[in-house]
Amino acid sequence: MRRRLAGASTAVGVLLAGLAIVFVGQRLTSSWDEVSDSLADARLGWIVVAVVLGALGMSAIAVPWRRALRLLGGDLSFSDTLARYYLGELGKYLPGGLWPVVGRGELARRAGVSRVAAYSSVALSLAALYLAAMFLTVAAAPAIVNSDRGESGGAGKYLWALALLPVGLAFLHHAVLERVRVLGEKVLRRSISAEIPRWRDSLTLVACYVPAWLFVGTATWAIARGLGQSVGWADVAPAAILSWIIGFVLVPVPGGVGVREAAFIAAAGSLDAGVAAAVAIVARLVFVAVDATGALLASAWLARRTPAPDEPAELVGTG
Repeated sequence: MRRRLAGASTAVGVLLAGLAIVFVGQRLTSSWDEVSDSLADARLGWIVVAVVLGALGMSAIAVPWRRALRLLGGDLSFSDTLARYYLGELGKYLPGGLWPVVGRGELARRAGVSRVAAYSSVALSLAALYLAAMFLTVAAAPAIVNSDRGESGGAGKYLWALALLPVGLAFLHHAVLERVRVLGEKVLRRSISAEIPRWRDSLTLVACYVPAWLFVGTATWAIARGLGQSVGWADVAPAAILSWIIGFVLVPVPGGVGVREAAFIAAAGSLDAGVAAAVAIVARLVFVAVDATGALLASAWLARRTPAPDEPAELVGTG
């Protein structure tokens, strides 16, 4: 029975990974005609810088996940954390916001982390990640508002998402999380053995994600420079961070596709609307390429490892 369950779990993981790769491929090819003209005159050096910064940004999102695991009673090695993050994150290209949690959580569970710690750590890390983004965007909100073109669909249309910052910070309080755990036990009619991190530890986790957003924003600014725009960092980076928040909040859209670009165009008022669209689309392609490359390398690395006696064999594309 255990072998059958492991086989079924692996089959489902392979299926989901296959669907995710299809979405990744679509994102890489569907927008090519829209940006090919802009890329024809692009300065390659800046685009290379953007790719490197994008890879650093995604890796800087992966690393604090290990801290989240430790807060909840689990742990992974540094290399395991990176590999399972990149592979599990393919799920964000599937419709709905549940798949990144399922992907990373299941991969952590297969590495020996308890189910509760594995899945809870992903939820905690995602909450901390986007609360860090909101902190930075609140600080830059005046610049975003000042750059607003004043159109009906301007940046003000998206700043409502920042109201989630105090709500999210309050929800991370250990007293609130304890009540959620108790409520979960009543609903499920079973005991939930979950460690509740102290509020200060959760806030420290939020701070750990700030560098990731600085990399993401700077990568987008480098793309704007690569497309010939003489703009300052503050003209592009805060708009990029806000757009990621909007893409995450509107979870039914796979990977924030379309929504993230629209938010960036509205918030990057220092750029012409057409140029902002090109920057947004190229940024999408850069980050999708980073995710896809990271997942392929992670698959190869995990496939070469010898599984522990009580761990089902990892298959390429699981999660």
